[in-house]
Amino acid sequence: MTEKIRWGIVGTGRIAHLFAQGLSVLPDAQITAVASRTKEAADKFAAEFNVPNRHIGSEALAGDKDVDVVYIATPHPMHKDDTINCLKGGKAVLCEKPFAMNSSEVRAMIEYAKKNKLFLMEAMWMYFFPAMAKIREIVAAGDIGEVRLVQANFCFRREWDPKSRLLNPQLGGGALLDVGVYDIAFAQMIYVKEPMRISSMAHIGKTGVDEQGSMIFGYEDGAMAVLTCAVQTETLFESAIYGTDGYIKIPHMFFQPDKIIVKTGQEQEKEIKFKRLGNGYSYEAAEVMRCLRDGEVECPIMPLDASIAIMKTMDKIRQQWNLVYPME
Repeated sequence: MTEKIRWGIVGTGRIAHLFAQGLSVLPDAQITAVASRTKEAADKFAAEFNVPNRHIGSEALAGDKDVDVVYIATPHPMHKDDTINCLKGGKAVLCEKPFAMNSSEVRAMIEYAKKNKLFLMEAMWMYFFPAMAKIREIVAAGDIGEVRLVQANFCFRREWDPKSRLLNPQLGGGALLDVGVYDIAFAQMIYVKEPMRISSMAHIGKTGVDEQGSMIFGYEDGAMAVLTCAVQTETLFESAIYGTDGYIKIPHMFFQPDKIIVKTGQEQEKEIKFKRLGNGYSYEAAEVMRCLRDGEVECPIMPLDASIAIMKTMDKIRQQWNLVYPME
């Protein structure tokens, strides 16, 4: 590794901008290349973030010798090809969630990375917040007893636009892949296993994608998860973990938490606040760079087995909804 770890970014949309802003607070990170479908978009992004190398498409960026690791920020249906293109160029890859469109695509990505001993990770930025590390610590220590119920809501409403990323089936639209993945990842983080049973229901809208969905997961010991997601319904962004001897609540923005509320045993509720580094995307980037410097090809916080489990769960849910995307 060079003194600074050199990042390439594939995609120039909103999430690419947020990630680039997150990198800006890390002194050992440098954006050296960007790729987009058009030269104009790549040039505009490069000018904003002072990026020296501009490319059209992920294949071109994959051949850039000034890049150590690539962040994939393209729409869901492009994740598999963009990731494998960059892996073929010998680059480490951090790919935005959802990792791909389905578990077969995820397996192909992982198989290539493992075969070639290259770093690969799903960009589940939620996992890397200090608040989430504290939650994992509390649960692992047994401070709230045995976990029996996980709840999570990620629902919001956007202006109706059938061509938008959220509603267009050609772009992998729908609530489950866009935000329901956070609910499922949260349950996966707590239980560290796939559900044994899944009961779910969705409203499939005019464009043919899920505008709203609810899921109940059942696990071997009777524990449950109750999850909701939507892109046309506004709710609170809250989550909770209930155990036999206490609970943990994230009262707002559970997918990027700066505060948790903890109750253990007979104690009163305790609020714990966390100071945020940058816009929050900095945490996952910093962990990727730590892995690269330590020669790790898989992140222990977001292991590839977790990504497979999350995607397999979403496949099963979509099967219940008879939701198949055109590219599948």
